[in-house]
Amino acid sequence: MLSADVAETTTAASPPRRGRGRWLAIAGVAILAAACLATVVSTHAALSGGFVGWSGGEPGSWPGLALITPAQKAQYGVRTSGYSEVLWASRPGGELFFGFDLHNGGLVPVTILGLKLKGFGPGVINDLAPAGAQLGPGKFGGMRPFHPVTIGPGASLPVALIERVVCDPTVRSDARTIPLSEDTSVFGDATSPVLVRYRALGISTSQTLSLATPVLVMMPYIACR
Repeated sequence: MLSADVAETTTAASPPRRGRGRWLAIAGVAILAAACLATVVSTHAALSGGFVGWSGGEPGSWPGLALITPAQKAQYGVRTSGYSEVLWASRPGGELFFGFDLHNGGLVPVTILGLKLKGFGPGVINDLAPAGAQLGPGKFGGMRPFHPVTIGPGASLPVALIERVVCDPTVRSDARTIPLSEDTSVFGDATSPVLVRYRALGISTSQTLSLATPVLVMMPYIACR
């Protein structure tokens, strides 16, 4: 009878142990998920873009683009501080490129899935449109077309974006209604911020990076007639 009582007691005590095991497993998964999330968040905060170190015109695609002149600055009140270059577009169609470094200051590798100049919301005028992206090492002309690439912890990668000068539909419509002699309006766009899509620890996300000393491209409304 004693042994039977012991057996019954043991059998009755087993379910709570299994329950505790399940809770421990759930807690372990939660802790692991939290650690992964914390690592991704830290990587998100650590991904950065450096200075716009160089820029120029796409070979064979540089029509109507030149450095802004002192007279144009004065006439249109263009401020040039904070930019590596200020370009004046006398017509749409030209293409420019600019290069900078992507840096991974996080603890895990990140795979860059795509990058582009971040457009603004509806109703905001832009004069640049994406035309391509490239990867280093090297500068434009010696770089490769963009493809997904992994950046290790503490590493950097030279990249370049190509942008085409375009006429915003709103500007084109307005320019056609303004008398030619009174058409002194200008609009512009800078090569920052950049939207970077990437993957870390199997999680895909994106981040907007502000670049130091971007290039500014200005164009008069009259160019969009």
